[in-house]
Amino acid sequence: MMNGKIESIQFLRFVAATLVALFHSTLAIEKFFAGNLPPLFLRISNLGAAGVDIFFVISGFIMIITSFSDSREPFSPRRFLARRAIRIYPIYFIYSAFYLVFYDLFATGKDVSLLQVLGSLFLLPGFSSYIIGPGWTLSFEIYFYACFAVAMMFGLRNGILALSLFFFLAVASSFVVHSDNSLIHVMTSNLLLEFLLGAWIAYAILSKRQFSSAVAIAAVFGACVWFLASLLFLHSPALLRWGIPSALLVCGLASLEKNTRLPSIVSKCSFLGDSSYSLYLLHILLIDVFIFLAIYFDATIASHIKLIGSIGTMTLCLAITAYCVLVAVFSYDMLERRVITYFKKVLRAT
Repeated sequence: MMNGKIESIQFLRFVAATLVALFHSTLAIEKFFAGNLPPLFLRISNLGAAGVDIFFVISGFIMIITSFSDSREPFSPRRFLARRAIRIYPIYFIYSAFYLVFYDLFATGKDVSLLQVLGSLFLLPGFSSYIIGPGWTLSFEIYFYACFAVAMMFGLRNGILALSLFFFLAVASSFVVHSDNSLIHVMTSNLLLEFLLGAWIAYAILSKRQFSSAVAIAAVFGACVWFLASLLFLHSPALLRWGIPSALLVCGLASLEKNTRLPSIVSKCSFLGDSSYSLYLLHILLIDVFIFLAIYFDATIASHIKLIGSIGTMTLCLAITAYCVLVAVFSYDMLERRVITYFKKVLRAT
């Protein structure tokens, strides 16, 4: 543990956000400077999209751990939702303002109505990607939090059972009810089952169900093999393609930490997990800033990039991802952390 945080999960948060940033960095380079990236690299970079599935499993895991690890503090839906709102919304509003200002000053602006802006800011289904593209996933998070707050009023075990039954019935209904409504899409998506996977893993750990280190290592290894194999089945459901190996990763690494056998690199890099939300929200903007500077400040930059060859272009994708990580760490320390601390003080005072 590190300052009360689970190091393995913090590390996975960083990995998930970095994978998404690499995925979008590669897409941007291929779009604006096409021709140098090898097909194999492009295919492998598709694994970056799995970062979303890792996040969903982690979210289910963390909600159970943070809500029920202290038996002296009964679960309070009001307190739970207030804490999640503090964690999600204030910095999202601020970063959304960054996006709007940048695109207004240096591009054609975001062509959105007031209703779309408000819907995006409050992460409503169908609106949440209008300002920050990856914000669509947060609609799922918000919906999960709402369902979680209601279900857990029945206690940990009964709450998970009720939540599982509700989600399974909702997903099953998608085979019968077909609708283009964005809210119904979120409510019936099989991605909700990824939250459940994380919740059940956390429940097993809190219930003192011990996984041996050998089983934990096998789970992590199996997850890595599954992720690589998923490159052959990119059109299969995300739950099967990336959700299950994400659950294996969370289960394996959390069990290794519980058994005090966490790899040193995981412990050393776990602090980067704190800035994963900033990285997730900011990386599209940061990539676009790079593209804007590259294209509009030097008209010959595209031809220069084509001269550096495949290895150079792949290195550029990695460098852009690293730059996103560094800016996110700085932004977390200078802005996000302070914003969260302020609103936590406000919450305690109420």
